[in-house]
Amino acid sequence: MNKHIEKLEEALDPYRRELVNHELYSKLNSIKSIQYFMEQHVYAVWDFMSLLKSLQINLTSTTIPWTPNGNPATRRLINEIVWGEESDVNDKGVAASHYEMYIEAM
Repeated sequence: MNKHIEKLEEALDPYRRELVNHELYSKLNSIKSIQYFMEQHVYAVWDFMSLLKSLQINLTSTTIPWTPNGNPATRRLINEIVWGEESDVNDKGVAASHYEMYIEAM
């Protein structure tokens, strides 16, 4: 494995462990607690999508006529994230955004 990646994974490991062992998981121990969490967390899902679309508008080209705008690597990263978040495929094979899937799961 690439030494740079190994160093990065090593540096991130304490944070990953902290997330994996977070006390929240032990509190999600009933349907009611999971529903309550989802009812609150859906705003974070929506907010993330709003932030992402703002990045897409400001750092890529979304105008007509289209012209390239900004850094190509940045455009690609943002557009790949948008593609995954906005047009994923659910467990039934139907295209839907992660937000729509979240709402459906609730």
